[in-house]
Amino acid sequence: MNKILLMGAYSFVATNIENVLTNSHYSIHKFTRGIEDKKEKIIKGNVFSLSSNPYFDSTYDYVINFIVIKNGTIYDNIEYIKSLIKFCKKHQVKKLIHFSSIMVYSYQLKEVNEYTPIETLKETTKRGYGEIKIAVDQYLLSIKEKLPFELVLVRPGYVLADNRPCPFIKKLPFGISIIKGNKNSKQPIVQRKDIHQALIKIIETEKNDNVYHFFPNNNMTKYTYAQQVTKGIILTMPKWLFKNIPQFIAKSGIIPQSLYSRFEGMYIESRFSSKQTEDKLKIIFN
Repeated sequence: MNKILLMGAYSFVATNIENVLTNSHYSIHKFTRGIEDKKEKIIKGNVFSLSSNPYFDSTYDYVINFIVIKNGTIYDNIEYIKSLIKFCKKHQVKKLIHFSSIMVYSYQLKEVNEYTPIETLKETTKRGYGEIKIAVDQYLLSIKEKLPFELVLVRPGYVLADNRPCPFIKKLPFGISIIKGNKNSKQPIVQRKDIHQALIKIIETEKNDNVYHFFPNNNMTKYTYAQQVTKGIILTMPKWLFKNIPQFIAKSGIIPQSLYSRFEGMYIESRFSSKQTEDKLKIIFN
């Protein structure tokens, strides 16, 4: 029975994936941060010294990485990835599936597909989560060709499940909802259960593509999505007020570019495509 190690097994995206993979006849081990310990198939330890943790099995077939050190620096996150790469080499891993993000792409792009180059650290004004994701992907892409195992980057849209609220819809009293953006703004949404099924497809695929997109290939706008999931009046935020004016203020040096990028992110109009992913994995995201 093939063994899978889940890094960050208690993250929101990973919830219930153990059951899904077990039902597909995989043996699952789970890693979470803490003092080195092991209880049944749950392993704890320091993310920066994975290779020296004595509680891991000698080999694993597949590793799925959900971990991002959100309260850490870029340096912390890259050091973790270096630790994970070293671990995968030592434990003879065949395939590392790493959760990236669509935030690695520039907001200005007209088209975003699986072959689109990521934004670089030198180019981006993003800070926090987006900047960390860019830094880690940039590092992984720089070493990919030298790795003795398969590296697959998955870039999901915003993940929904268990009545998790949509991030760009704010519900107000009297049946009114307001969208963070205008009628042309986009933010791909994906259901967690679809992600889990796609991961099984990746595991079972002998030769994967380098990058997969996890979201429906429907180019849906925030406004159209809101029409499907809400009732009542839907309001939008004018682009001239919440993007153009902050852009002018940022260019004048009154506010930092990193603050303006938050406004800019509300008005992404890129055509997000997952066609290559759906064709390769023979899956449809709903």
